[in-house]
Amino acid sequence: MPPFGRALALPVLLALAACGTTQLPMPYSPATPPRAAANARPVVSVGPVVDARADGREDPNWIGTIRGGYGNPMKRLEAPVPVREVVAQAFRDGLAARGLLAPSGGAYEMRVTVAQFDATQYMRREATAEFRVSLVNRRTGAEVWRDAGRANPVEGGMTLATGAFGNVEALRGTALRAMSEAIDQVLDKPGLAAALR
Repeated sequence: MPPFGRALALPVLLALAACGTTQLPMPYSPATPPRAAANARPVVSVGPVVDARADGREDPNWIGTIRGGYGNPMKRLEAPVPVREVVAQAFRDGLAARGLLAPSGGAYEMRVTVAQFDATQYMRREATAEFRVSLVNRRTGAEVWRDAGRANPVEGGMTLATGAFGNVEALRGTALRAMSEAIDQVLDKPGLAAALR
């Protein structure tokens, strides 16, 4: 092989070696642990969670991608289970931390639609989580409350390690922050507390 060919082969081999998918757990991780209200009652169960994401619909476990200098995907972040299961468990954990999760059944069912949940790293690292939530009275079937939560943390800048040097664990941290902040927005809304009285 001519020297020029070897010089081209090395970057190609390095780029291929850097490509890959990493599966990591995605637990509810609030920055500040929530506290149960004095009058909290464990009356809410988590019902169906629908994954309605535009980005990620072709792979239910996909969370995000670290991209190279030309926007090419270099590293993928996935959950070990489908995103709808990740979000369902995160809502259960958030409700439990607030003293609202029913041990089984419950007078109310929380239904969640994942409108967006993704993370990307190109020039900076960012993630977006948007959840639309409704609360249904299980006895009557009536919807008693509806709202949404959205978070979009952005981290880093031009000096952030990207492409083959991008850190999947750091991307995961940003995604967890987005998910937990969006869930906290929903569960801490006064309308939810009023609907549960």
